[in-house]
Amino acid sequence: MHEFLPVALGMLIGVAAMRIPKARWRLAAVPACILAGAAASAINGELTDRGWFVFVSFDSLLVWLGAAVASATLAGVRMMRPS
Repeated sequence: MHEFLPVALGMLIGVAAMRIPKARWRLAAVPACILAGAAASAINGELTDRGWFVFVSFDSLLVWLGAAVASATLAGVRMMRPS
């Protein structure tokens, strides 16, 4: 259940990034994913462990995965919608 939070945060970041009209501004999602991974590790209490950097790396990876899935899903829905 601790892995749901990073994926959900990533999905929020992915949807927010796809709503930004300019592609240059979407690069703001890069530090947002890293910060969200660190925040998820802090919320889950994993920063007090000895190998905290492993937890932050894994949670950041889960945030990236959630953002990629949400972005791809939103792009697919936009393409299927009749114009």
